[in-house]
Amino acid sequence: MQTAQGPAIRFTYVSPDGEEGYPGTLTAHSTYTLTNGNELRIDMDATTDQPTIVNMVHHTYWNLAGHGSGTILDHELTLFADAYTPGTEISDGPATPVRGTPFDFTVAKPIGRDLKAAGGDPAGYDHDWLVNGSPKTMRPVARLKDPKSGRVMTIEGDQPGVQFYTGNYLDGSMTGKGATYRQYAGLCLETQKVPNSINKPERMQDVILRPGQTYQHHMVHRFTAE
Repeated sequence: MQTAQGPAIRFTYVSPDGEEGYPGTLTAHSTYTLTNGNELRIDMDATTDQPTIVNMVHHTYWNLAGHGSGTILDHELTLFADAYTPGTEISDGPATPVRGTPFDFTVAKPIGRDLKAAGGDPAGYDHDWLVNGSPKTMRPVARLKDPKSGRVMTIEGDQPGVQFYTGNYLDGSMTGKGATYRQYAGLCLETQKVPNSINKPERMQDVILRPGQTYQHHMVHRFTAE
C-alpha cells in the first residue's frame, strides 16, 4: 500500500486462545514502511480478549558490508545504554552498569574487540541492554558502521531494551542467495521489553496486555554513508 511516508506492507496474525500455552486470542499486526527519508520503519501493534504476555520483536540479521561479505566483527557499534541485564541462557539479571565490562558500547568500538570476553558457548553477544531515556518515547538505540564501505545504520525505538546478538549459533548449515551463513555473518538489534519480565515483579506489568488495551512498538532504521 502507498502511504504519506512511502510504500508499506502490513501483515496480520491471529493467535488463537491457548496457542503455545498463551491465554487469549491475540490479533497482531506488523507494518513495514520504506519511507521517503531513506528509512525502514517498523510499527507493531496487538490486541487481546484475555490478559496475556506480549513482547513482539523484529529479528533481521544485518551486515552492512553486503550479502556474503564475511563477518560483522569489524563493524563499529554504539549502544545508547549505560546498563545491561546479565544472564547465561537468558539475559534477565539486575540492571548492571556496562562501564569497565566487555558490554560497554557507549563509545563506538569494533564488535570483535571484546567478543570472546563476553563469554558464552559459543562465544559472543546475546544480551539485553537497557536503553537510556524514557521507555515509550522514540529515542536513539544504536549506531552501526561498516568502516570499509562507510555505510551507517542508526536505530531509534520506544522500548525499554535492545537485544544485541552476534550470530553466535550460525554454523554454515543455512544458505541463501548464493551465500553460506557462517558464525558472526550477521548481527541482530531487537528493540523489546526486558526478557523474562513476567517473572520479575518490578517489570511484570510491562509485558501483560489486557482487553481494551493496545500493545504498540515502533522502531526506525536510518541509512547513510560516510
